[in-house]
Amino acid sequence: MKKDCLFFVIIPFLLLFLAGISYGWQGRMGGMGDPYGLVEDESDFLFHPAGIANGKGINFYSNYRFNYTDVMDWNYTFGTFSVEPILPKAQYEYNTSGNERSHNSLLGAAFPLGAGRMGLFFQYSGRRDNYGGDLSISKILPIGQYGMDSDLDAFALRLLYGLPMGGFKIGGEIQLAYRHEKNDTNVMESSSFSENDFVGLFFLKPNVLAFMRPYDSKYWEAILKGSLKGAIGPAEVALTLRGGFVFGGENHLMYTQALLSGVSGFNLDGNVKGWDIGGDLWVKYRVAKGLSFPFLLRVDYQKKTRDGDGPGVGPDLAGFSFDYKNRERNFQSEVGGGVDKEFGKGTRIAAGIYYGFLQDKNNLILSAIPIPFVYDFSKYPNQTEHRVILRIAGEKEISPMVAMRMGVNFIYGWAKEDFNGAIISLFERQSIDGYHWGIGASLGGTVKFQRFSVEPFIGGGYQKWDLDGRSFANLGPAAFLNMDKMRQQWSIGGGLSIKF
Repeated sequence: MKKDCLFFVIIPFLLLFLAGISYGWQGRMGGMGDPYGLVEDESDFLFHPAGIANGKGINFYSNYRFNYTDVMDWNYTFGTFSVEPILPKAQYEYNTSGNERSHNSLLGAAFPLGAGRMGLFFQYSGRRDNYGGDLSISKILPIGQYGMDSDLDAFALRLLYGLPMGGFKIGGEIQLAYRHEKNDTNVMESSSFSENDFVGLFFLKPNVLAFMRPYDSKYWEAILKGSLKGAIGPAEVALTLRGGFVFGGENHLMYTQALLSGVSGFNLDGNVKGWDIGGDLWVKYRVAKGLSFPFLLRVDYQKKTRDGDGPGVGPDLAGFSFDYKNRERNFQSEVGGGVDKEFGKGTRIAAGIYYGFLQDKNNLILSAIPIPFVYDFSKYPNQTEHRVILRIAGEKEISPMVAMRMGVNFIYGWAKEDFNGAIISLFERQSIDGYHWGIGASLGGTVKFQRFSVEPFIGGGYQKWDLDGRSFANLGPAAFLNMDKMRQQWSIGGGLSIKF
C-alpha cells in the first residue's frame, strides 16, 4: 500500500514534466464523478473522435488516476441436504477478503494536420487484485485456506483524426493495444495443495472456481472507430461506432496438485481469439439559453475465447492428454437522460437517471483422453444485472482563479447468477438472485496560475451485493442445494490533470 501511495504522489509530477504546455480535461470530469454524456467536456473526443476537430493550435495532454478498493467481505456458503446418509446435511462456508488497486494514465498531443486535427496518445491501465480466505464446515470444522490473484497490464497507442465537413465534423480512431491478463488461484488443505483447480463444487471438493477462473493470457487488440458530430436544429448530436478484434494471442493454463502420492498436473498452451463491437450516441437538446436536456445511449458486446491443450504429468495424470476451452461473452448497455442547467457564469448543475443492463456469459469445458472425461461448466457463472443509475454533478467558479466541482452517483441493481455444470452423469444447477447497490461521491477543482492551472480530484464510495437461491443436483446421491453469496467493498481514489 505504501508503494502505491508513493506512486500516486510521484506520477502526476512526472506527467507535468513530460507534458509541457497542456490543458486539463479528465480532471474536470473526475471531480464531477465522470458524468460522460451528461456534461459536455473537452475529453469527450476520447469517446467521439470527431470532437478533436474543435481544438486550435498544438496541445499536450496528461492525466493520472489511482483507485484503491478494500473488499471487506466476499463470501459464499454452499449447503447440501440429502435423505441418503452418504451425503449428510452440511454448510460449506468460504469467507474471503482482499484489496484491488488500479492505475490509469494517459499522455498525448493534438495538432493541426491538413484540413483537420490529429491526436496521438499513449495510455496505460494496470490492476493488482489480491484476495485470501478460509473454508470451513458450519463455522466449526476448518477445511483449508485459499488465495486468489488477478493482474492486468494494458498498453495502448491511440491515433485520432477529425475534420470539419459542411455543418458537421467527422473523425476516426485507430487503437493498437497489448494486454496481459492473469488469474491465479490456490487452495491449501491439511494433506494437499492445488493451484488453478478447475473441478468446481463437485464432490464438495474445496476450490474457488465460483470466485475466479484461472488463465494466463497475452494478446494484441486492434480497435477502429468512426465518428460524426454536429447540430441538427436545436440538438447537438455525437455518434460513434466502434469495432475491434484480438490477434497474436497466447494462452496458458497450469494446474498443479500436490498429494501424499506426489505432484501431478498439466500445463496447457493455446490461443486467445475474440472481437467486440459497440457504439455511443449522445444528444444534447437545447431548450433555452443555459438549459439543455442531454441523452445517452451506449452499447458494447465482447466475445473472447481462450483455449489450450497438453499432456498430464505426475503419478495421477501421466498418460492423459487434456484439452480445454473457456469462452466469455459480455454485453453492456446504458440508456437515459437528464437536465443540464447553467446559473450564470461558471456555475452548473446537472442530473440524470439511466437504465443499465449487464450480462456476462462464461462457458468452460475441459476434456481428457484416452479415458473420456469431460468437465462441462456451461454457466459458471452466468451473471445478469438490471441497474438504475442516478448521477448528479455540479461546478462553481469561486473566483477567476479557483473553481470547485462535485459529483454524486447512486446505483441500485437486480442481479442474478447461474452456476451450471456436469461431470459424466453428475450435475449441478444453481441459480441465485438478489440486489446490488452502491453510492459514490467525488470532489475536485481548478486552481489557475499565470500560465497554467492544476485540476486535482478525489472520490470514494461503497457497494454491496447480496444474492441467494435453492436448487437440486446429483452429486452421487441426489441432493438439495442452497447458496448464499455476499460482497461488500469501499473504495477511495484520486488523480490530477494539468492545464496550461
